[in-house]
Amino acid sequence: MKRLAATALIAGTLYSGVLAADFDIGISGSDQGITGLSLSIGEYYRVPHREIVMIERSIPREEMSVVYLLSHRAHRNAQFIADLRLRGLSWWDITLRLGLDPHTLYVVDSHRHSGPPYGKAYGYHKEGKKHRLRDDEIVELANVRFLSRYHGVSVDDVIDRRRGGERYMNIDEHYRGKKGGQRYEGRGNDERKGGKPPHERGGKGHGNGKGNDR
Repeated sequence: MKRLAATALIAGTLYSGVLAADFDIGISGSDQGITGLSLSIGEYYRVPHREIVMIERSIPREEMSVVYLLSHRAHRNAQFIADLRLRGLSWWDITLRLGLDPHTLYVVDSHRHSGPPYGKAYGYHKEGKKHRLRDDEIVELANVRFLSRYHGVSVDDVIDRRRGGERYMNIDEHYRGKKGGQRYEGRGNDERKGGKPPHERGGKGHGNGKGNDR
């Protein structure tokens, strides 16, 4: 009996060690276990860091902004949305299943860019909502929207960096590292309420993004 108890204790210790190691793999560098884009998403949507890690085990990092945009707009658990994705549903179909309108949800307020997917997003109302966005287009729009709102910079500034070949995580790192930069306050509230950050409402944002940092 004692031998069984000892074996169980050792197994439990080893299992805990594996979980701890797994938690830090590829995303270490923070005392909370996550850094970079994942950390920004967690802060913006005010979700536990461990939840971010769990979702990211099954969803590519660049698609995390889609998961949490849908989660907050539909008031559904992020894991539920991730599970729908794992079942093979497109982001478009998931959006519809959650009772959301992709024609209005995936729109970014660009004043300089009209090419796809940005131009298509603006064309929904004019085209009678006939266009269906691909997964990669939805991912692009969701990330541009997130980076703009979280860092308080213009959508066009983010798009410029994307068209210059920068990845989402590099853009996030750029704004995090800017001296004197402050991220948009009240993060996550705009997505939940469907509102806009100050620089899109005609007011002053809390970031340094005016499109002049390049």
